[in-house]
Amino acid sequence: MDFLMRKVTGIAAPIKNGVSSDAYIESITDTGTTISSPSVGPDAPVYKLGLQVTPVGGGAPYPAEVKAAIPRLYIPMVLPGATIGVTVDATNPTNVAPDFNRIRPAGMGGMPGAGMGGVTMTPAGPGGFGMSFDANGQPNMADVSALATGVNSGQVNTIKGSADQLLASGTRGTATITTAMPMGKTVRDINPAADPSRLNDPVWIFTVECFISGQGQFPAVFGHRVPIAKIGAVAPGVKLVVAVNLANKNQEVAIDWDQSPIVG
Repeated sequence: MDFLMRKVTGIAAPIKNGVSSDAYIESITDTGTTISSPSVGPDAPVYKLGLQVTPVGGGAPYPAEVKAAIPRLYIPMVLPGATIGVTVDATNPTNVAPDFNRIRPAGMGGMPGAGMGGVTMTPAGPGGFGMSFDANGQPNMADVSALATGVNSGQVNTIKGSADQLLASGTRGTATITTAMPMGKTVRDINPAADPSRLNDPVWIFTVECFISGQGQFPAVFGHRVPIAKIGAVAPGVKLVVAVNLANKNQEVAIDWDQSPIVG
């Protein structure tokens, strides 16, 4: 992103020789501006973020405000309550630059059992994929991006009409959304022979933290349709009713939309 783009939009410039810290997203305002650049991708919206920054070296959080272009991959995670990595200007602590590679969705920090240890899923046969999760159950966003590319190209499988079968035969449990990203495809694109009432439903990529009685918590990532009426309810931290194929529990999960999201 060049100097002129930053000057026109007011986006924070990279901070040289800054110090790494964290910040809590307190508020978000859409500026109505989008930009395209190699660093943030196409049509990235510019948000004004109200932050509570953790001081370098400890102490009470302090407020800071920053404008930033949000890569579209991260938009579902940029919500009030999320924690994000920042680079702090050592000479002016209110001058901060966000690092969207270090974002944790709202509600994940205090989730019981979240410290589950790193997990790496290996490709599961043709159409499978690898995915890495950190000790807090968060996916490697580069892997999520690669997965999205694979689904769009047809190299990675999505659930094609087997969700109903999995709901009938799989092991029931719950899942909390960690990321959710629209693929720009509909059920019609993936499976034209599906139930006609579902053909216009969009297909999203989900990463979730599942809980199955007797299995504990584990991460999963999968492509799944989202009923148009439920789109507004899909966000990090939302809890779902799911069925899981325990033989491939990190990749075969079906959402029971009739009972999701879980209220209360």
